[in-house]
Amino acid sequence: MKKMLLALLAAVMCMGGAFAQLSMGSKVGLNLSSLTGDRTNYKAGVNVGVFANYRINSLFAIQPEFLYSMQGTAFDDVPVLTKTLESSYTSHYLDIPVLLKVYPWRGLNVQVGPQFGFCVDDEYKVKLGGEEVSSKDLEKYGYDNKAKTFDFALAVGLGYEFDFGMTIDARYNFGLTKVYDQGDAKNTLFMLSLGYKFDF
Repeated sequence: MKKMLLALLAAVMCMGGAFAQLSMGSKVGLNLSSLTGDRTNYKAGVNVGVFANYRINSLFAIQPEFLYSMQGTAFDDVPVLTKTLESSYTSHYLDIPVLLKVYPWRGLNVQVGPQFGFCVDDEYKVKLGGEEVSSKDLEKYGYDNKAKTFDFALAVGLGYEFDFGMTIDARYNFGLTKVYDQGDAKNTLFMLSLGYKFDF
């Protein structure tokens, strides 16, 4: 029995090795992001980056990516006398998702995996009656309420890879860690991206 199991394992490994293929490419797309909590709305941003796809066999692949992602949220407007207070939050992340991709049919794929994010900058903006103030303007007065450097999320999505190299992905990221030390706000993000890959 042990010899049979070893032979079966070796056969599976050989099949995987015979099929294994490496592809690399770049991608760009649109973000719709927000923070969990009251009075928050989705805000548009962009994502751009590179990826590597290691196709283990006809069913599975591993795809790590390195992305720049512009995120944030828009807050509900607040009436102040005869004027309206507008506020928004923008954050800039370097993200590293590591995805397991399952191919049920041709280039159609289901994606799931962890994402490791690193916030490199963030900013609040408040506008009232044509006057705008940024959180960066307040740093010289001691304002230091910045986002935590590390962010962890779960990414799930659906994609398609065309025979001629183009890829399309729709993905949703569930933030699992708090954006700030204070409060419970977490990132939420919907991504739509187009890419092109080259086989090696």
